Amino acid sequence: MSSALFSANTLVRQLHEMGVSRAIDSHFATLLMRTGCAEILALLGALVSHQVGRGHTCLSLTQLLDNPQSSLGLEPEHADLAAQIAQALASKQHVVAALEQSAAVMVLGHGDETADTLQPLVWDPKRELLYLRRYWQHEQRIRNWLVARTEQAQTTVAPETLREVITRLFDESDAEIAWQRVACANAAKQNFSVITGGPGTGKTYTVVRVLATLLAFDQGLRIALAAPTGKAAARMDESVNNALAEQHADLERVKQNLQRKASTLHRLLGSQRNSRYFRHNQNMPLPYDVVVVDEASMIDTEMFDALLDATGPNTKLILLGDKDQLAPVEAGSILATLCRNADQRHYSAAHARWLAEASGEPLPEGAGAVGLADHIVMLEGSQRFKGGIADIAHAVNACNVEAANAALQKVKHIVPPMRGADVASIHSDAVAREFWRGLARGFEPYVALCNAGPVASDDLTEDAVNAWAAQVLAGYADYQLLTALRSGPWGQQQVNQTMELIFRAGTGVWYHGRPVMVSSNDYSLNLNNGDIGIVLKHPIDQKLRVAFAAPVSALNPHGVRWVLPSRLTSVETVYAMTVHKSQGSEFRHAVLILPDRPTPVLTKELIYTGVTRAKEELSLVIPNLKVWQQGITTRIERLGGLAP
Repeated sequence: MSSALFSANTLVRQLHEMGVSRAIDSHFATLLMRTGCAEILALLGALVSHQVGRGHTCLSLTQLLDNPQSSLGLEPEHADLAAQIAQALASKQHVVAALEQSAAVMVLGHGDETADTLQPLVWDPKRELLYLRRYWQHEQRIRNWLVARTEQAQTTVAPETLREVITRLFDESDAEIAWQRVACANAAKQNFSVITGGPGTGKTYTVVRVLATLLAFDQGLRIALAAPTGKAAARMDESVNNALAEQHADLERVKQNLQRKASTLHRLLGSQRNSRYFRHNQNMPLPYDVVVVDEASMIDTEMFDALLDATGPNTKLILLGDKDQLAPVEAGSILATLCRNADQRHYSAAHARWLAEASGEPLPEGAGAVGLADHIVMLEGSQRFKGGIADIAHAVNACNVEAANAALQKVKHIVPPMRGADVASIHSDAVAREFWRGLARGFEPYVALCNAGPVASDDLTEDAVNAWAAQVLAGYADYQLLTALRSGPWGQQQVNQTMELIFRAGTGVWYHGRPVMVSSNDYSLNLNNGDIGIVLKHPIDQKLRVAFAAPVSALNPHGVRWVLPSRLTSVETVYAMTVHKSQGSEFRHAVLILPDRPTPVLTKELIYTGVTRAKEELSLVIPNLKVWQQGITTRIERLGGLAP
């Protein structure tokens, strides 16, 4: 056996033992070797599986051979491992020959793309991309669906009639082009459309008026609202209700129609226990005329494939989201890929003329776009962000370090007086104690609400208790610590442990005032991953219970529900949450805590997402200015075959 082949087998084991790759990556490599594959194929299998774990849908052979360390996201201390990988792969010719000669690899262009084979790997020689077969199939189905929708004849709506409705629904705008009106006209026409834009640009405001426009022509439409997570779905309900608060005849029709709450995508599609498949698919499509999905930046490739598969040919699909936010936890970055040129607004000439007539906005002549450009509208002009928060968000989004540093002077930024978030230091070090207590002071109004209890009265009622619990839940959302990382120095776990040293009452896990986050869906309790609850000593029976927000109704006017701690099996303390978990949430005052050392996770998308969680006040904890600057200039670049 040659040294190169031997090193390939050894490297698979080393990658896992050193914590670089996952167990499933190593197991996949072992499976390939057991089926007779050469060891270099096993190494490539482990690497492409590793890339899927990092959010990519494929492995670029060109990037891998040019710079294995960067391509695989290896930390600096793994430079020797990267060099060994390059040595094991030897050359492009060697790798390509191994791929094209293996029975475990389907080679595109050889005429067997439609064959139902069991080959686990797919090699695209034209783009030099290697896939796990499942992700190649996801992308193929997504591409075919999008092509079919862009070629589909759209609903014919007289532009002058549409303009009358849009004029009723939208206030006059001082902007050169009111893109909300354009987005409304576009979504009313197209059977697939995307409305993207930063926080405060009015995505929900616009889509509510899209629904009002559609209902003006067909009052019997069946409409479904959905989002990737339970927390995002709850936030969508709140935003839609706020947008419908205005007294308007057309909006009243929307209120009457939207009787069902927004659901998670898993519930919308009908997830099946212990299965990747859903009840709704092309054989049993969703029973709706319009499906609106919020926070689309969180949708991964596999879920998007499932959503499209369940969306029938006559169902209108509308996606809402900020293309510049964090990519999904799972593989793919669908919204960012679809909207990569959204800011250019290169509509086809005919569509630009139609939009101008239907919206009443002076759109420039179209630039001859093809494909998806006619289906996407990007909003601008945030109504929510002004001053320092807006300046930092814009600078970070543009990867402009100089502008971001200048904007730091407009918000509160803190350089910690110690190197790491050492939990023990809060007792042993006076400087560290003062720093952490300084961050903890933001929770003092919330703690005061917890300790105040219901308004005093001679006859304490459940209504008074629920009113108090609702105040506590609202008070918690006033201030939030956000971390870039989950573990390690300055990570969520360390910060939460430190906060608990300050706030924990007693020695038990459950204590009065403890904020908790549900970490996995619990359908038996109707709780979703990301839901926030507050542990409170119930004033009537003095037992600890967890208060969660619930829909406001005649029977529950304060929107509070109580759950016994013993029934909650998957929760964690949440004085601090990761930026990933914060997506879909807003806080009056957000504190973004960055790490003190470089990490591939820290990107401009993560910083931008964290910054834009703050509605009124933003604080930044920056242990290392160089890490802050490096994060601003680092973009999420996920590999995939959907981009041209």
